[in-house]
Amino acid sequence: MNILIKITYDGTAYHGYQMQKNLKTVELELTKAISNTLKKKTKIYSAGRTDRGVHALGQYANFFADTTINIGNLPRVINFHLPSDISVVKAQIVDENFHARFSAKAKKYRYILYNSIYRNALYYNRAYQFPFKLNLHAMEKSFECLIGEHDFNAFMGRDAVVKDTIRNIYSIDIKKDGEFIYFDFYGKSFLKNMIRIIMGTALEIARGKFEPSYMEELLNSKKRAVAGPTAPASGLYLMDVIYLEDCLK
Repeated sequence: MNILIKITYDGTAYHGYQMQKNLKTVELELTKAISNTLKKKTKIYSAGRTDRGVHALGQYANFFADTTINIGNLPRVINFHLPSDISVVKAQIVDENFHARFSAKAKKYRYILYNSIYRNALYYNRAYQFPFKLNLHAMEKSFECLIGEHDFNAFMGRDAVVKDTIRNIYSIDIKKDGEFIYFDFYGKSFLKNMIRIIMGTALEIARGKFEPSYMEELLNSKKRAVAGPTAPASGLYLMDVIYLEDCLK
């Protein structure tokens, strides 16, 4: 049977999600835990990758297995073999043709900004502490040019290997709650560091260093060198992967 699991993790201690030779990754720990649970080497198929230090509340992976373990109890058994900063929170049986990556229709990422002049120990590596006053209207205005399908080469990190740099952002929503500001990005897929570079650039605009139109200039330039800094990974979360209901049983 084809089993889909939902995973949460704190990415602080890992070299990203994807398996890498001789490096500690979330996918490596997850593969080992599932193989130990099933007492058989098992290949998993993941919805996507996250960069080093990025967190997840809604990463997904599927794998094929014949097991007598009750599907509702499977997360608890897998978690027994996982470190405390990675957890499986849901498991379900899906169609045999389901693939965690190729069946995905959209992804939601959230960037969390802690807009305070004082650091808070409980938010360390959980949000980006940004102590400066921000013009959220200018920030929101700068995002307008990014909605839709564009060449996002100017917002791609170094050493990324991709077929092309065309991506489609469906929406970017901003919500302020006290000292926290949440930025929700919806799209089919994103380039390496894309959201973090967009955030780094937008924060420069929000501080008054550039006009909102600067974002569109960068987009059209297709040059990473003229874009803003890459915002820290600690503020970025993969919140969810959206699948069509007919992909699921």
